[in-house]
Parts: sequence; structure tokens; C-alpha cells
Amino acid sequence: MNYVIERFDQIITALSSTDKTKHPIKKEDIDTIIREYGVEKERIQLHIMDEVFNSQDEKTLRLMIEKYQSVFIRLIDQLQSYQQANIRQQEYNLLSGALYNYLDELLYFLQLHYAKYFNHFQKLPFIKMEHIKKELKPKLETFIAAFQKIIVKEKLIQLIVQPLEKFASSNTITYSESQYMKAITNELLSIDTALTEDNIIVCIKKFLISVNFNSLNLTTYLINELNILITDEGSIQGKLRILKYQLKEINQVTVKPGYALYVNYGSLKDQIINWLNEELSFYQTEQAALIAIHDFNINDTKIHTSLSVAKLALIIRLLVADKIIINRTVAPMLRIAAKTFTTLQKDDISFGSLETKYHAPDKSTTSMVRDMLFKWINIVNKL
Repeated sequence: MNYVIERFDQIITALSSTDKTKHPIKKEDIDTIIREYGVEKERIQLHIMDEVFNSQDEKTLRLMIEKYQSVFIRLIDQLQSYQQANIRQQEYNLLSGALYNYLDELLYFLQLHYAKYFNHFQKLPFIKMEHIKKELKPKLETFIAAFQKIIVKEKLIQLIVQPLEKFASSNTITYSESQYMKAITNELLSIDTALTEDNIIVCIKKFLISVNFNSLNLTTYLINELNILITDEGSIQGKLRILKYQLKEINQVTVKPGYALYVNYGSLKDQIINWLNEELSFYQTEQAALIAIHDFNINDTKIHTSLSVAKLALIIRLLVADKIIINRTVAPMLRIAAKTFTTLQKDDISFGSLETKYHAPDKSTTSMVRDMLFKWINIVNKL
């Protein structure tokens, strides 16, 4: 590779020479040099295509494209440093401008034809960074001016603008970051400001989730808002209703593939959904516990027995026959018994079933109750 780009490396090193009395590049040769390097640029492109064609595997191919990308960016940055240092010296501007264009074309050639292997996490050339910063600044100012007049929650605007301003002041903006910044600033400015404040805020929040604007501060802010919303609701049922609605709303937001403010952080959507699911699980457990307590209190008003309905009916008849139960009429007493007792088979005893078995006990039930009474005699003897 060093051999492939050697001539470009040499000419840029020569152009950057600090020896003004013995400059290696003669002014009268500049036009010829520009033409020669136009041919050299074409030769490099053909050489890269040949290397790609003969590459043995994708890993080697990816490393090769990445190395060429790094070298072209380094040479472009070197040229820009030269131009900034010699801003008043016009004699070599034509040459440096032509060399920049050639290198920029080579870089674009890689990005266009070998996009699959182009490293979007490499930094941009400094000159492109400056261009993006100049483009981004007025858009941010327009966004702030437009939405601060409408949205009372100025904190939300600050949380959007701060990461973008931080990127804009960085000297290591990557291709991926530049594409992300340009895309989201354009889309933020396209939000309809004629909507009500509440609708604008909903639109902005859904947009931030869709583009995975996953700054830590914004994630904390959105979760805190949800937490306040849930805390202000008194009933657990109401909390669950809010949580389920918010979960539905966020699940319905489609996240754009490949979008992320910070590629090493978890996605904004996933973080909010995880928090909502944890809260949902907590309050569902709380609700289940309350229902269990409620059911226990309800069931505790009954007398639980291991008897069948037939045995219970016969024992009640014995109590009536022996005048232990002295209610004047049987039916109302049986209704109370049906509501009061449970059996192993039934929590709710039918009055009709209990009444039928009270008046017409079958022989097998009579026999089992007789055995049970003898058993009671033994139990009494042991008391």
C-alpha cells in the first residue's frame, strides 16, 4: 500500500516544505504536476479494484479498505494543515486544491463502491468536520428559537441540544456521527410547530425514541417523568393502567435501524421498556397480594369442613332431632348453613342440594355418619 500512495505522500510532504529558498516544487511545473496526479489518482483506483478482486477473504478486504481510508484521511488533513499555515501564500493554492480534490475523490470512491467495508466509525477529515459544524450551528439555533417559544418544558430542549453542541465542538467526529447529526437536526426542524404544546412534546419524545437518542440525561429525564405520572396515581389498578398504556405507546414506536446517539449505550427504547416492565411486574405482584388478602378475608367468613354435602346435611338433622338446633323452621336455617359451611368439593353449597339430602339421607351416608359418631366417642374418651 505504501508504494501505491507513495507519490501522493511525497508531493504533499514536498508542498509542506518549510525551506522557501529551495522549494522542491517549481511554480512553472504546477500545471504538469496537476495533470500527472490526475492520472495517478486513476491508477490508484484501478489498483484498489484489482486488490479487491484478488482478495482472499472478507476480513482481509475490510482491513485493506480501512487502511486506504485512514491514509486518504491523513493526507487530506495534512493538506488542510498546510493550507491553513500558508493562507497568505497564493502560489501553490491551485496545486493543493487539486490534490485535495483527487484525495477526496479517492475517499468517496471507497465509500461509494465499497460501502460494506467502509469504516463509518473512523473520524472525518478535519475540513469536512468544519463544514458539518458550520451547517449544524444555524440549524440548532433555529430549533432552539422555534421550540423555546412553544414548549414550557425547556429542560427537554436543553437535553436535546447539549449532546449535539458537544458533538459540534469535537475534533473527532466520525462518519456515523455526522450522518446522525444531520439526519436528526433536519427531522427536528420538520416537526409541525402549529400543533398544541402537548402534541409537540409527544411528537418530539416519539421521535427521540425512534432515532435512539440514548443520552443518559434524557433517559433519566423520561423515566423520571413516567415515575411521577405513576406515583401521582393513587390506586394500584390505576398505576397498572398507566403502565400498560405507556408500554403500548412506546412499543409501537419503530426504531430506525443503525441509528444511535451513542453506539456503546443501550437503546433508549429498550431502557424505557425495561423500566416499565419492572414497574409493571412490581405492581402486578402488589395487586395479586391484595387480591389474596381480600379472598382470604372473604373465605374466612365461612366454616370450612372436610364433610360431603350429604354428611353435613345428616349431621344438621341429628342436631335438630336432638333439639340442639332449635330453630322453628328448617328451611331458613338450612339457607344459613349453605352460606356458612364449605365442603372439600364445594366452596359454595347449593341450598337445594343441602335441603334434599337433609330430608332424604341415603343408607351409605347414614352408615358413614354412624361410624363417625363411634369415632367421636373414642375422641371424647381421650379428651
